[in-house]
Amino acid sequence: MGSMSNDRPDDEHWAKTRVTGAATRLVGDEEAYLGDKQHSIGRRIDAEQHELFVVCAPSEALLQQFEHHPSDFIVLHDVGLDGSLRLLQGVAAAIQRPVQQLVVRRQGFGNALATLRFVELPGPAGTPQVRIYSTRVEHAANGEADALARTLLGHSRLGVLLVGRQTPTDAAVRLAPIGDSIGQTAWRNHQLLWLPIGADADTRPPAVLLHRHGSMQLHTAPPQADLAQAWPVIGALWDQLRGSAGATHAPAPAPAAVRAPAPAQPSYEQTTQAMPWQSPEAPVAEPVAAPAPASAPVDWQQYVRECATLPGMISCCVFDRVSQRPLAHAGGKPGPAVLAAQGAALYDTLCQRALKLGLPAGDPDLALTLAEHHLILHPLGPHPGPLLHAVLDASVANLTLVRMKLHRMDPQHAAR
Repeated sequence: MGSMSNDRPDDEHWAKTRVTGAATRLVGDEEAYLGDKQHSIGRRIDAEQHELFVVCAPSEALLQQFEHHPSDFIVLHDVGLDGSLRLLQGVAAAIQRPVQQLVVRRQGFGNALATLRFVELPGPAGTPQVRIYSTRVEHAANGEADALARTLLGHSRLGVLLVGRQTPTDAAVRLAPIGDSIGQTAWRNHQLLWLPIGADADTRPPAVLLHRHGSMQLHTAPPQADLAQAWPVIGALWDQLRGSAGATHAPAPAPAAVRAPAPAQPSYEQTTQAMPWQSPEAPVAEPVAAPAPASAPVDWQQYVRECATLPGMISCCVFDRVSQRPLAHAGGKPGPAVLAAQGAALYDTLCQRALKLGLPAGDPDLALTLAEHHLILHPLGPHPGPLLHAVLDASVANLTLVRMKLHRMDPQHAAR
């Protein structure tokens, strides 16, 4: 037997899984994931560590996990900065939770192929926790570490690019692989945030992102002095994204522990100040003193009832374009789940085709005529706002007139 003196530092955790004196039994797939029902990525072995055994490359295995067990999560990625792991540690200290590890191991051997770190944010009662991952990967070769980072960004609900001081050329080189991945069918992310850290940080995203984002919304934020001020910006945008899906989640408290000891028992429901968002083409503005008053929520059920009165309307549904969750439905078949799923797929296809043509996708507004029906896919506000998917009887509906009336019925149009 060879000596074990060259064990990796994490072998102490690995040793805990070597149980002796217990009867051997086969564990089914459902049992194997009971340790982490919510995310189902790896199996929890203690309070701070999860394990995922693989027979392929870690990035490929993680991609398969996200495809089979989708969930909303945030990813922190460094661009000319070494801050994602420090910000993760600061958030963990602020909410008094541990930084956890997901260790990817080779099936049958147990050696660590990659170690990812994350924090779980608690949510309001009855709602899932939200993971925040850092793309700072340990125990992985450079090429595999980059592939894992792209997999995390590509399947996140929000990808945050923490940007430091760099030349435009450096930024373009660092982000070229991500820009190429955005145009691929495996990419699922619709939201990226360009977040400069420091007064001399690069404030403008490179063309490799601006020209390839397709159906993805690229947000830019004003430069933040340090990592402690970065989290309220992330939390404010996350709150907007969750609100667009009908949820009312407030962001976690700012991680003061990045600079100073964490406050005692901070509340998850503590609201952080909203920040102004700019499109990538707009100049960076100074933060405002207070957020603008929130507009009144839209009664989507009343809206679809009005849509149902239009001549020829068979079925219509308003849904969240990111989560594909129906918000309101009126009419008969197709039902809300089908309209939401197929409407989201149609929207993504339109954006991808525009990308392949070298054209800006914008926010596609579609009217399509089939043999006996018209289909309308209509955005209700800028991305990531809801979408309307409607099916009409082509023998009854005047498509031009219906589209004109729908535009007049838009909530933002009615507000003016």
